[in-house]
Amino acid sequence: MPDISSRYIESLLIKELAFAYPDIVNACSSNDVDVVEGVVENLETELCRICDNIELIHPGELEGASPELMKDARSAVSECVKEIGTNLMSAISEHGKNELLSCIDPVKTDPILYSERIGLSGMPSKLVCHAENVVPSVIKTGKYPENGVWNNDRLQIAALAMLVEEEYGKTVKYGFVEYAKYGIVRKVIIRANDRRQILKIGNRVKKIKDGTMPDKKESTLCEHCNYSEMCNKCSTKVSLASRFF
Repeated sequence: MPDISSRYIESLLIKELAFAYPDIVNACSSNDVDVVEGVVENLETELCRICDNIELIHPGELEGASPELMKDARSAVSECVKEIGTNLMSAISEHGKNELLSCIDPVKTDPILYSERIGLSGMPSKLVCHAENVVPSVIKTGKYPENGVWNNDRLQIAALAMLVEEEYGKTVKYGFVEYAKYGIVRKVIIRANDRRQILKIGNRVKKIKDGTMPDKKESTLCEHCNYSEMCNKCSTKVSLASRFF
């Protein structure tokens, strides 16, 4: 990104904070179920530690970030801490501490996975061992839907599940999405149609690698895309060719 924004830094802080949720949940005793204050205090302590170290963890992303931006981002995340603590404690109350931990406690973080078969690679935020199954989990820093997960999140989990299957040789039937800004974890059952769409995406990627450019679509991401100039040239050629065929 050409400009570092407070929101971008906020996302980095939330993601790092989410990696600490397992330790915070594990520290809760059975008597803490109705007491959010202790969890919130632990979250605040962890946030302070993360803020002190965030530039060491993400030096490239935060190069040139002003102290004012860092302060604004920290303040924004601090405002979320109470809601995060409340939702984590609600999950413990509803499902039990061990079940929640099995959904969020990683066996690996940021592993790089690749599938020769479908021609895709990916990096889940973490792999967790849930009910003796290794499944992917992704940390999202945006808003969560009222029910389930966003469609893009569903497809991402499906793609990562297919990569995990190739890595471990075992069928993956579900994964998790953590909406970390709110302390909410959603389970995603992977459907046949999800897998079908991922294979279709993989085929489109192969065609692009072979030189076939798809029709150009405008989106807000185009503004910061490193390939926008190339895309514009190819789009012009496709448009000219389409006049004759």
